[in-house]
Amino acid sequence: MISIIENYHSLVKKFQAIEKGLSAEEIHDKRVLLRRIFPMLAAYNIKASKVKNGEITFNLFGKLRDIQVQLENLEKSELPTELIEYQHFLKKREVKVQEKVRKFSKKKVIKFPKLDKDIPIDNAKLISKVNKQLEKLIEKIEFLNIANVSDIHDLRIEFKKYRYLIEILAMIESIDEAKINDLKTYQDLLGEIHDYEVLMDGIKAYCKKRKLKDVDIEWLENKQNSLVGTFENDTEKLIEVCRNVIKPEAHHNSE
Repeated sequence: MISIIENYHSLVKKFQAIEKGLSAEEIHDKRVLLRRIFPMLAAYNIKASKVKNGEITFNLFGKLRDIQVQLENLEKSELPTELIEYQHFLKKREVKVQEKVRKFSKKKVIKFPKLDKDIPIDNAKLISKVNKQLEKLIEKIEFLNIANVSDIHDLRIEFKKYRYLIEILAMIESIDEAKINDLKTYQDLLGEIHDYEVLMDGIKAYCKKRKLKDVDIEWLENKQNSLVGTFENDTEKLIEVCRNVIKPEAHHNSE
């Protein structure tokens, strides 16, 4: 079993290998790497702010990623004239944000803290964190207003926190990889719902600014509603999946 520290250094190397890349795939990969690195540091009580320029870079990547995901979703369909205009607007904006990221990256190199191999990890404390996040997540699911997109967004954030904690725990405890993959499936579903919301919000803001009326986005709403329906039908199974990721004795030992 590879240790947390070995995994941490491996992820840092992967990030550094694509640090200057600005393609949609590279931006996505770098955001995911940072999302996985931050909780690893937290396991050793090291704040994300200790990654020099890390949080600022992550937020910049987020802006660029939102644009690129919108473009990806628009390219999947035939578009009315107004949305073709919006697509062109996004492409110009993508170039501008890419340049902003490029300039920032030249001036501000990301520096990751070193982790000493002799630093001990408190397994019980980590399991306790996992269980607390699990209960917080399940509460979000049980009280979820499926019609409220902000509720789904909040759930998505808590779900990500839980999944990345589980991935860290899997480095020191035996956890079935298939169960982690099940979590990823639900995280991807929540991510798709969020992506459509970002796209529709972007279109509405664009049309409002240019005083465009009667722009048809019902087809996007239908796609999002279909995903929301799939998620709603699976919430009980999701709770079961989340609860069964770690062994019952692990739950018990943290209490």
